[in-house]
Amino acid sequence: MDNTNQLKQAITKLSDIDAKSLLFQLFLQAETNEPGQFVKKLREIKQSLMIAQPAGHPQTVHIVFGDSTAGSLQVAFHGTAYEETEEVLVLPDILSVGPVKGLHTKEGIQARFQWLKDRYQDAINERDAYMHGMTEAIDRIKAIPSYQDIVIWTGNNAHEQSGLRIVLALLKDKWNTVSILNTFTAFHELYTYPALAEENYPQTSNGQDLLLFYEQFDMRPVRPEKREALCKEGWNMLLEEGHSMLSNEPYLIRTWGDNELWHNTNIDCDDDFIITCAKRMHAEEETFDFIKAARVVGEVCGHMEQYRGIEWIEYRLRCLIEQGIFEYEGDLKAMRLYQVKLKMVDSFVG
Repeated sequence: MDNTNQLKQAITKLSDIDAKSLLFQLFLQAETNEPGQFVKKLREIKQSLMIAQPAGHPQTVHIVFGDSTAGSLQVAFHGTAYEETEEVLVLPDILSVGPVKGLHTKEGIQARFQWLKDRYQDAINERDAYMHGMTEAIDRIKAIPSYQDIVIWTGNNAHEQSGLRIVLALLKDKWNTVSILNTFTAFHELYTYPALAEENYPQTSNGQDLLLFYEQFDMRPVRPEKREALCKEGWNMLLEEGHSMLSNEPYLIRTWGDNELWHNTNIDCDDDFIITCAKRMHAEEETFDFIKAARVVGEVCGHMEQYRGIEWIEYRLRCLIEQGIFEYEGDLKAMRLYQVKLKMVDSFVG
């Protein structure tokens, strides 16, 4: 088959929404690139369209955020036909905290993980494995072939919503069909419990319903306009800028509210909630005795609207110890080795 006929067949196989997305992207490229660059981009598109899918290769790649979600999805696909047709790719870090500027580069990954390493406990040296996993995941995203459909799993939390925007930024020049599966939305569309509150669903995309969501949720490819908007946010607010234009301070905290991603430079924004939880625990036990640090961290994570992860809350608890708000006994080298209590009785009376 000559190249012309092969190209015709490749174009014929495009769905309506894929064709519209491709045309939309071409217009954008025409407006933003010099003539020579635009011709080069057209040739790249042609080449990607004509790449045939190898026999037995996964048809769809699922991009998830966090090892727990990846494990849940792999378990969901186990023993089904999806084991042959679906591939799971995981970004193994919690993206609602810490710097993400330049995360698409090795230098950016190194800077982020050095920041985390300086603050988090690293007793078993897992951080190096996480860094390797993030580098590998980003390289794989950049190398996704054009014949694979892409499903990005997300939820109503800053961790996965940040990841969604970063991934779409990495996919900026790719023409793959991209769909977004918001598990919180899927849960509320597939289940009808009138009294169900938001806190009744996990903060992140994991659990036993993932296979049900994938098979029954009406998941459609992302509209070109929405994809472009999320991609721009991924570049402008996360990968390229990553800091406040007013103070030039890095955005270190991301929160999710009113269906928007909010960026914050204030790293102690969760401290008041940690103190509030500790006050409640002292009041419920009617004692001012020391409480295991793991219990305090668990209480905070269990009642917190935002998803930051255990390591972040434990880090902030140690910061509050340094500030003299909590006192401790034991060894601060690991969360399981120390206990805490609010230092001043007056701070939780009333």
